[in-house]
Amino acid sequence: MIDAAARRGASLLVDAYAGSGLFALAAASRFAEVVGVEVSPGAVGAARENAARNHITNARFVAADASRIFDELGGSGSNAAVVIDPPRKGCGEQFLAQLVAFAPATVVYVSCNPDTQMRDLVTLMNQAYEVRELQPFDMFPQTRHVECVAVLTRDARARPRP
Repeated sequence: MIDAAARRGASLLVDAYAGSGLFALAAASRFAEVVGVEVSPGAVGAARENAARNHITNARFVAADASRIFDELGGSGSNAAVVIDPPRKGCGEQFLAQLVAFAPATVVYVSCNPDTQMRDLVTLMNQAYEVRELQPFDMFPQTRHVECVAVLTRDARARPRP
């Protein structure tokens, strides 16, 4: 997953739904800057502490709703990769609209609910993104639960569909 996020040479990694910083901190050495956003102030505190304990200085964490992270970043995401790991309900329409407007080169979508992930992937595919990789992980054997990682890249030549 980290390799996929860094593959196209992005210098910025945005970790939406960052929790305590697992993905952001694991990938920090591959990016010039890492920004994590998490709605839980307690989790943001833990992410900051995890960064300090691991001497990671290029990562910062913001306590905010994921649908507002792109407001803070401003500009274009052409030199960015975004990792999203939303709750089971998937991403909200506002988040997806802001993600598409930010236009990162790569999106890595980690999901514990393939149904909502597929719904969100269709939205992204209608907005100039292509699914390049899709890998399910059966992390909970003998249950119906599965994790799935999708890697999407933006085709700058494609026009968004209505």
